[in-house]
Amino acid sequence: MSTNPNSQRSAATAVAELLTENPELPLIDWTISGSGHLSGVAVNEHADMRAMVDRYAVALGGQPSEFRYTSTDGRAMFSSTLFVSWRDVRLSAKGVCLAAALAPLVVAA
Repeated sequence: MSTNPNSQRSAATAVAELLTENPELPLIDWTISGSGHLSGVAVNEHADMRAMVDRYAVALGGQPSEFRYTSTDGRAMFSSTLFVSWRDVRLSAKGVCLAAALAPLVVAA
């Protein structure tokens, strides 16, 4: 696998700028791929992770993708993922929780 150090440096710079400019964003674990893709993941089985990903969407733009799935151990899970390009860096921010942790949607009458 070949890596591009310039792409990795761009991604490292982007995450440093993102966190410096938006210190109120929730903590997530960041990784940078060899191709320079920046990905952040947070797992909290018992919290509705939509709000966390929505905060990244406000800071970065874009609309999260959401889906439910069954884990290998049979648990109903939920994932919300934001995919954007920010400062010429491909970035994803993902939150994962149990589907049972999702707060019910409130519909205004």
